[in-house]
This record gives sequence, C-alpha cells and structure tokens, in this order.
Amino acid sequence: MKTTPPIGRVVATEQNPTTTGNLRFWLTQGIDLKPFDFVRIIPPESSSESIGDFYAIIDEIFQVSDEVSPLSNFISSDFGDSSQKPRVGRVVTTYADATVLYNTKDIEMPVPHGARVYWPDEHGVRRALGIDDYNRKTPAGFITMSGPEKKSITINVDVDADYLLGPEGAHLNISGISGLATKTSYAMFLMSAIQQQQSIDMDPRDNRTSFVILNVKSSDLLHVHEKAPDLSDKTRSEWQKCGLEARPLNEVTYYYPFSPNAPAKAQTYLEPSAVDDNVNSGCGFRYFYDVDSFLERLLLLFEDLDDPNSTLVSCAEYCMENFGKATSWNTLNHEIKEWARETPDKKIPVVSWRRFARLFRQRTRNRVFTERSRFADKYCQVNLADRLKQLKPGHVAVVDIAQLPDYLQSFVVADIISALREARTGEVNEDEPDAVADGRTFVLFADELNKFAPRQSGKRSLVRYLREVSERGRSEGLILFGAEQFRTSVDERVTGNSSTHVFGRTTAVEAGKDPEIRARPQSKRVPFLRKGELLVSHTRFSSGTLKLRFPRNAYRPG
Repeated sequence: MKTTPPIGRVVATEQNPTTTGNLRFWLTQGIDLKPFDFVRIIPPESSSESIGDFYAIIDEIFQVSDEVSPLSNFISSDFGDSSQKPRVGRVVTTYADATVLYNTKDIEMPVPHGARVYWPDEHGVRRALGIDDYNRKTPAGFITMSGPEKKSITINVDVDADYLLGPEGAHLNISGISGLATKTSYAMFLMSAIQQQQSIDMDPRDNRTSFVILNVKSSDLLHVHEKAPDLSDKTRSEWQKCGLEARPLNEVTYYYPFSPNAPAKAQTYLEPSAVDDNVNSGCGFRYFYDVDSFLERLLLLFEDLDDPNSTLVSCAEYCMENFGKATSWNTLNHEIKEWARETPDKKIPVVSWRRFARLFRQRTRNRVFTERSRFADKYCQVNLADRLKQLKPGHVAVVDIAQLPDYLQSFVVADIISALREARTGEVNEDEPDAVADGRTFVLFADELNKFAPRQSGKRSLVRYLREVSERGRSEGLILFGAEQFRTSVDERVTGNSSTHVFGRTTAVEAGKDPEIRARPQSKRVPFLRKGELLVSHTRFSSGTLKLRFPRNAYRPG
C-alpha cells in the first residue's frame, strides 16, 4: 500500500488531539470517502517500525473553511447575489473523524501527528475486524467501500458461529420497518449461509444445525425450497462475493395445520395444489393435536386472558390430572360440559367451571384439534412435537401458523419450543432410528417477535418460554433468530441476550427511543438505510457496528 499515493494525513491539534481510539485526518483534494469506509494509517518513517500500522473506520466527514460566518460570505457575494463570484477567496478543506480498530503490533498508543492515510486492502480490513481469529466463520454479507480512482472495494464479512450459534454466545435479533423485504430476507440469507458453510466445513459425522422456521404472514416462507425464477447475474455474483452459491434451502419439510373435513385444503395461504404436491412428494405434512398432546400444553390456551384468581389455571390443572392418554375429544368436551353444571371439585366453584367451559369450547373449535384419522397415512397427519424431535441434522422444518388465531399461534410456538428443548436434552425414544443425538443445535426463526414476546406482557406464558430460550438456550443448543418492526415493543430480556443485533431502516422516533440504536456512533443513519443495507453489530466485530449489504434471496418469494 505504500507505493500508492496517500489519501490524507493525520492531524493532532490542541483542541482535537488524537487518542488511542480516535483520530482526525484531512483528505487529499479529489478523494471521495463515506462513513463506514476503512483506511490504513502508516506512521512517519521514524516511528512506523516501532508502533506498527493502524486501521480505522470512518465515523463522519466534514468540510471546513476559514469563513468567519455566513454573514461574511453573504457580504462578499455582493450582498446575496448567488450568481456573483465571492470577492474574497477562502481556504477550504475536507476532513474525517475515524475510530481506531486495530494495530498491526497490538500497541495501544495515539496515532502520531503527520501519519499518512492510505486505502486498505481486503486482507487488512478482515484482520482489523478480527475475522481471521474466528474458529468457525459464517458469511454475513459484504462491505462496498470507496477505493482508489473512484472504484469501489468489495470485502466479504463473516460472523463467528461460536458467538451466533454457541457455545460462546448466541441469538440474532433483526429490527426494521416493514415493506423493505429486509428483515426476513436477511434471516433467510444467514440460515442459507449456515447450511452451506456447515456442509462444506463440517465432517458428515458432526452435528449440523437444524432449523425451524415459523411462517406467520401469508405464504411468505412456504416456497423456501424452490429456486427463484428470476435470479440475475448480479445476484449470483453477490452470493459468490460471500463465498456462497445462489440456491434455496435444502432438505425442507413443511407442516400445515390439519383440516379433517377437507384434508386437501389445510389451513394455509398456500394454494391447495401446492399443498398436495408437497404432501405427495413427502416434504409436506399436516399437524394436529389429539387430547394427549393437547393436555400437555393446556395452560397455554388461556395465557393471554386475565385470570387474577387463577381459576382458569385450577380448572386446566384438574383436567390435566384426570384425563389419560386414551381420552377422546368427545369425552373431554362432554366431561367439561358436565362439570359446568356440577363442580367435580369443591375447591373450584361451579361459576369458574362455566367460564372455563365457555372459553374451552370457543378455543378448541379449530380443526387442528381432532383425533388421528383412519386415513392418517394418506393425509400425512402427524404430531408436530414428535416430528420436530426427529428433525435430522442440517434439515429445515417450516411450520405454517399464519391462518391460526393469535392464541393458537402462541400455543403452537410454545409446543415447538418445548419439543426442541426435549429433543436437545435427549427426551426422545432411543429405539427410534431417526431420533436426534445429544449435542444438536436448533435455530428457531420467529418473525413478528413482538406478537409472541411483547414488552408489556405481564405473566404471559409464551414470554416466559422465549425468555428461557434467550437466557439459557445457548447452553441447551436452542438458538433464537427473531425479527420485528420495532425493538422497543419486544420484551427487553428476549432481545437483550442476543450476541448479534441487526438494524434495518426504521423511523427517527424509534431510533431515538431504542437505547441499543442510540448507543451506536452511526445511529442517526438508521432512518436512511436503503433496501439491502443493514447495520450489523456482532460481538466479535472490533468496530462494534458495520454497514453490510447482502444478496437477494435465491428462493421463490411467497
């Protein structure tokens, strides 16, 4: 880099000295820079060998002149004639403030006054970010920064999988306003990167990460195994920049809510013909809840309702204790109806049973609560928890809950979390040939996280489930990838335990309210991010926050 002309020189003044973490330098005329660009600083010859070279990231760029005030410029322009050339010439320069990231000799000293500033090379930037020290690299996107002769420099960026999937750190949170196809797209890109990278780097005998994706909107994520029909050469080249192949997810299985009256038309936004195709090809199933699997999660059916005296809880616990595996839905409904007439337990008043019976009847009308059909094999009718416990390494399960009412969506999500935790701790049938082994890692991706873990949540059961995942999931091998429009609407204990935070474009009001955004030096740029641009904060980034771009997804959109 010393053979190329410098692009500026560090200046340490009495009012703005350089420090171990910050510096200021003026720019050579004609040089274009932008925030988040990287530079390499080489000290004067007398000190370069002793203290090494520095790498820094641009925080802000300024232009200053020796003009005293706007009034003096107004007067020199013939009292406001903007077409006139000012009578007095001014000295003008552009300078930049930057944050020091790395020193090649690991020396923490202020950057010397007069040090020359150069364009960096790709290897130097990756080394400055600490990427070369990762144990397991996962592609996370790429940086496009300014370069010599006004040609951009592209640098691929990785995150450390040890801090994304454990064991050192875990969890990912993505926030940003809707309509930009950024939050979900980035999560899907990252899962594809994990899947591809592990298929290359890991021994086939090792435990690869499995994925459970919740489809919560329309048919957004019900085509993730299908190739995008209009992939451009630009998109393919951007995937290649990240060291990846532009392709959809592999080994995908879909689970649709069961409908006993019309099995070919499950409760999904996907076209009936597409559902049939997936079912017939063995990559689609219809999940249901019989009484046995339902009673295990019965308390979650009422978790969004006020129950100040815990009467609903008492009734639910009585049901759980007094019904066995052979119970049918008709028997369960009949008994609860009878208990609403005459209480079976004097500790629970009949008025409480009446409320419980009314709510129970309303909330179990959905067709997903049914018996196992005589044609279960033909309809691919399955117990969701059992299937997820058998999810193979590297495979993807997409669970469709978009058409279910909110309280049933929460019910299904809690069932999924419980099943994955049981699978990870070995609570599966050891005689089952496809049973998962200990040490597995599961990624659960939940869009619209504010729906499942709202900040003003009280004692909602599902919030407690998600808190446990965020706080203890790393040690249990259960990793949460969450996305929402506004971080401030999500329980802070759920978002706060993430090792990787991603910020898409959001409103200025939200950026001001969110302390996680305000803490970033470049927070004022969040409202102006463009489609495909994200601010990514990863525990292992020496810079704290990077502005990354990522390629368009290679699967067919819903």
